[in-house]
Amino acid sequence: MNVIVTGRVGIGKTTICEKVVEIARTLGYSCGGILTPKVPDKGIIVVDVQTGERKVLASIKKIYQGPHTGRYFFNPEGISFGIKAIDRGISSDILFVDEVGHLELKGEGFTKILELIRAGKVRNSVLVIRKELLSAFSAQLGSNWLIIETNIYNRNQLPKKIGTLLTSNSPAYSSKSGVSSKVSSLHQH
Repeated sequence: MNVIVTGRVGIGKTTICEKVVEIARTLGYSCGGILTPKVPDKGIIVVDVQTGERKVLASIKKIYQGPHTGRYFFNPEGISFGIKAIDRGISSDILFVDEVGHLELKGEGFTKILELIRAGKVRNSVLVIRKELLSAFSAQLGSNWLIIETNIYNRNQLPKKIGTLLTSNSPAYSSKSGVSSKVSSLHQH
């Protein structure tokens, strides 16, 4: 199953993914990929889900010579580290990629994951995409996705719901939880 966790900036998408990793591991599932928590200096760290190792991914200060989006200047070493973590994580039971955004829309950053998902190389995944970027990624995500929108009312319940969806054979959907009652297709044929 492939899940997209979406929502506005700062709503808790990364925190949800961290909790889903904990739930899945408790149930005996292996997890890999990356999480990208924000740090107090308004930068972003990339964390290897398998090893816990961390690198600086981006800063709002112009201290890195890598690609940049409107707000962030990206560390080429952080991007490379994240790509390697994703590559290792593909063999995990659940792959997490937090997040794909403006950089990937330009063909940079963690774009490779989109190709791997399209090619069917990923069994179960959780992809984080900001709500305003979902439609921009629709052509690149050619498979069916369960889209889960995070909001202030459901964010505390979502880790358990997503964990259950990813680790059970017959998931129960609940419209009250913010989980779609059907698998959504982002790609229009």
